[in-house]
Amino acid sequence: MTPSSPAFTIFIPTYNRVSLLPRGLASIEAQTFRDFEVVIVDDGSTDDTERLLMEWKRRVAFPVTYFRQSNQGKFVAHNRGVQLARGRFFFLLDSDDRLLPNTLERILHHWNSIPEADRPRFAGVEGLVQSMDGARLLTLPYPESPLDTHFLDTQYRRHIGGDKKHAILTEILRCYPYPIVPGERHVRDSITWKRMAHEYVLRCVNEVFQQVEYQPDGLTSNRFAARMSSPRGFQLFYREDVTLHRDWLSRRQLRRSMIDFIRFSLHCGIGFLEQGRQVKFDPLWLILYPAGVARRLVDLYRIRFKGGRHPNKVKFRN
Repeated sequence: MTPSSPAFTIFIPTYNRVSLLPRGLASIEAQTFRDFEVVIVDDGSTDDTERLLMEWKRRVAFPVTYFRQSNQGKFVAHNRGVQLARGRFFFLLDSDDRLLPNTLERILHHWNSIPEADRPRFAGVEGLVQSMDGARLLTLPYPESPLDTHFLDTQYRRHIGGDKKHAILTEILRCYPYPIVPGERHVRDSITWKRMAHEYVLRCVNEVFQQVEYQPDGLTSNRFAARMSSPRGFQLFYREDVTLHRDWLSRRQLRRSMIDFIRFSLHCGIGFLEQGRQVKFDPLWLILYPAGVARRLVDLYRIRFKGGRHPNKVKFRN
């Protein structure tokens, strides 16, 4: 980053959300900390998103970068946003969510509370989310605050699940792009956080940074179809679970991930011997192979009799 670079890049990926964008944009304008830029990647919207954002860009006093791409999915948009970012910290704001007025100010406060000598092992700061009306938390709080830890620890050792929002140093985030599989659009977003966890920790705090509203046509509400339409991305995710991250998984979690590795390998057309090579012929893989086959058959039944149409034909909003 250059000396003139802003402290934060607020990144918004969007697709056909013109009716929901204004509340998120208003929450950016309301920030008490003003040293930021906004980077927006429009994933090929067909509504009035471009007009709305260009008018907003002309009106506001802070830098706004608008980039339009063909419809390729949220993770391609995210990688592009990181490339375009000039801020020291990168903060993702989904197009249907909004920030609290002091979000950026509080993130910087918590970052500055980390002793300078310790900062090289930190990737950023993470906080909580709540419902759009502010009435309830949508995630489990941390057992203590601040808590300096990483994704693998919170998910698999402490069992602190749920959505979290974080500001990550942009230079670190550039080292962990989302894997993009040609012809596919989805992968578990935690794939990058798991990879990052082997090198960096986050300062986790029990403060709300963002208010969210999960849309009925969003990725959260369409998990099965997203997974079936992107089997290679999910096969990679579970392969890393049972190889790179297995020391963090409980026995039950390891069994589940191994079954899903087999399940998605079969969806990809990856046969018995190649699966074995990928997991070094782990005995657990061999024991659970029938369960993975059965899980795939359940998927095929859902596609054939429950879904109405194949998930590859389903389109998603970001």
